[in-house]
Amino acid sequence: MPEVSVIIPAYNSAQFIGEALQSVFAQTFKDYEILVVDDGSTDHTRKIISEYGDKIKYIFQENAGPAKARNRGIIDAVGIYVAFLDADDLWLPTKLEKQVSMFRQDPELAMVFTENSSFNENGVLHTSVGKRKRLMKGNIPRNIFLRSGVATPTVMVRKEIFNEVGLFEEELYMGEDDNMWVRIAANFKVELIDEPLVKVRYHPKKTTADKSRLYESIETNIKLLSYRYKGLREQIEGVVPLKLSLLQFEIGYHYFENSDFRRARKAFAKGICYHAWSSRNYLYWLISLLPEDIVQKIRRLRRKLSLFANNYLRTS
Repeated sequence: MPEVSVIIPAYNSAQFIGEALQSVFAQTFKDYEILVVDDGSTDHTRKIISEYGDKIKYIFQENAGPAKARNRGIIDAVGIYVAFLDADDLWLPTKLEKQVSMFRQDPELAMVFTENSSFNENGVLHTSVGKRKRLMKGNIPRNIFLRSGVATPTVMVRKEIFNEVGLFEEELYMGEDDNMWVRIAANFKVELIDEPLVKVRYHPKKTTADKSRLYESIETNIKLLSYRYKGLREQIEGVVPLKLSLLQFEIGYHYFENSDFRRARKAFAKGICYHAWSSRNYLYWLISLLPEDIVQKIRRLRRKLSLFANNYLRTS
């Protein structure tokens, strides 16, 4: 029986899944099985997987979303630990080794996740996310609920934990991962390996790029965490207004980036109503009142500063 089950949901992932699999095969830790759950792909994902033969357990299901795909993988997994990888992301070689080592040292651990970097076709976007500061100080489940940022490909969970907390919420097309990590962190011990052992890829087809579905899922997730799970409402209710304010900022910023300033202002104003001290909503609401040519100049300057900062971090 393998010690780790690697679960990879795949939907029309032919472009990237080969790289993702190679990052698994390159792991220094070798006692694993790989389960690819094909969520109704219509491209040649199946053909690519078939080239690996019995190195991979291939499971096909009709398209039902990543939550159901991950659940199918969990049900079929035989490992002591379950590690998740998205078909477009990459692991660094020591990722599994370091997580398993931490589990072996502490039998009380339910979940271990790592830092991650991010990249796109133009190169590195961020060298790390700052999870130690964002998520691990204070109330961890509340931090995950409020700030997100765990990143599913960084997570390993002791499989028996799913018997206690249940499986991923299949009614959530997105945000099902945050929902799960909050549930685990609220009831069990979790830990962070403060080292970027995962590279998260951003591209136009990534699921989270579908902003309208992402926002709907976040709102549904708030309702689920508030009313479905015993004890969670008390932990998160104090920050629900702030979470809704942050959500409205993301909606507004999406419209702002697409120069739809009327809709952007509406979202920023709604965010201010949810949380009166939302400085970013105030700032962008004011900027969106400026003439468009001035706004474009501000945006270009911001991008240049961001690019300079990323280049500085990469070379320092």
